[in-house]
Amino acid sequence: MSTSFIVFLVAAVIIVAVAAFRMGAKVSKASKQEAPEAQNNKSYDECLSANEKAFKYGSFTDARDGETYRTVQIGNQVWMAENLRFKCEDSFAPQNDEKNVKQFGRLYTWTAAMNIPGDFSEQAIAKDIDILTKVQDKNYQGIAPEGWHIPSDKEWEDLIAATNGNAEDALRSACSWQHPGKDTLGFFALPAGYRFGNGNTCNFGKRARFWSKTEYGKTNAYRMSITTDSADIEGVYRTDALSIRCVKNA
Repeated sequence: MSTSFIVFLVAAVIIVAVAAFRMGAKVSKASKQEAPEAQNNKSYDECLSANEKAFKYGSFTDARDGETYRTVQIGNQVWMAENLRFKCEDSFAPQNDEKNVKQFGRLYTWTAAMNIPGDFSEQAIAKDIDILTKVQDKNYQGIAPEGWHIPSDKEWEDLIAATNGNAEDALRSACSWQHPGKDTLGFFALPAGYRFGNGNTCNFGKRARFWSKTEYGKTNAYRMSITTDSADIEGVYRTDALSIRCVKNA
């Protein structure tokens, strides 16, 4: 057996051993993350009680259905500190289970959020000058209650800026997420997940997605997304159903 062949065999064994070690480490890490002791066991009520002591929440009642929401001032903005629960056409319960609505709010397609015909899920609102003019108003109401509106992408950017570069921790609640957020501003973001246009739901307990009123091409609109690792603003299909957070009119 030649020396070069022996060297080749030794190198191959080392490569396989290193790969196996790394794979084992990944499996071990994943197992620890999924283990019961690694789960966030803080209840919604505990979380809410702590927030109500830590922050000076306001209160608003939606005259349409009597639903009352906590509100919080962050910088120059006043936000609802809960997801909208108003029931309308093209709104859905998270995971298609109405029991989730009380805590997580409802999920809305973009046209439902904007309170415009569903035809605009696949065409620019510029095709209707009346709708375009209304939506361009900075306080365009959409499906929000009177005195409130669907945020623009710029308003989401302002909220992120208020977190000083740590939005994913600063905005997430301390409950419902596997890894609790710090919720330093009282925003109380909950992982309601989202619903695809085909009816499938995704990432309940893992991700929060909120609509902005701002279009992104002919079939998309900007959304704010929060996970345990990131907070960003990107475009998604308008036929997806996401959460809504309303901002008080300036």
